[in-house]
Amino acid sequence: MSIETIEISQETYTRLQRLAVAFKDTPDTVITRLLNESEQKAAGPRQPVSSQGKSGAEGRSPPTIGGNFGSTDIPIENALNPPSLKHTKVLRAEVNGQQLAKANWTNVRGTLVETALSQPRFDLRRLLEVCPINAVEGVKSNEGYTPHRTLGVSIQGQDANHAWQAAAALAMALRIPVRVWFQWRAKPAAAHPGKRSLLEIG
Repeated sequence: MSIETIEISQETYTRLQRLAVAFKDTPDTVITRLLNESEQKAAGPRQPVSSQGKSGAEGRSPPTIGGNFGSTDIPIENALNPPSLKHTKVLRAEVNGQQLAKANWTNVRGTLVETALSQPRFDLRRLLEVCPINAVEGVKSNEGYTPHRTLGVSIQGQDANHAWQAAAALAMALRIPVRVWFQWRAKPAAAHPGKRSLLEIG
C-alpha cells in the first residue's frame, strides 16, 4: 500500500480532532470513516433480507447482533439501575447529541471523562468524587490502567456494568444527555439473551 502525503490547514485539522475518538483515531481513520459514511449514504438504504429459507418455509431467525438499533424489547425505567449488562454489545451510543464513532461501554465512559476533565475547575479529585472510577495522575500502564494521551491521567478499565455506572454518574453531574442502544448476546448467562434495550440519561 502506497502512502501519499497531503497538506491540510490548521482549521481542518482542528475539525478532524473534534471527530476523533480518544485512544482509537488518527487523522487517517477519521477521514476513512467520513468517506465510508458518505459512500453509504450515496448507495442508499439496504434492501431487507427475506426470512424465507431454501425450502420456501418461513421461519424466524435466531437473534443476531446489530440491525435496527432503534428497536427495543426490554424497557428500562431506571437507567441508573439497569439489568446486568454482562454479555452485551453496544449498537449505538450518543453523548450530548453526538454519535460515537466506535460504540462500546469503554468509549461511552471515556467520552464522559474527557468532557468532565475539560470543564473549568473539574479536576481529577472532582472526577473521583463524582463517579465510581479508578484514575491516577501521570502514566500508569499496569493493573489494568491505560494512560490518556492528552489529559495527563491514567484510567483503570471496567466491565460493562461499572463502566455504565461511571458514565451515568458523570452524565448526571454534567447534565449531559446520553443514550446507549445495546443488545444482550444470545448466551444463557445473559440477563435477556438476544433482546435489545435502551439506556437513557437526560
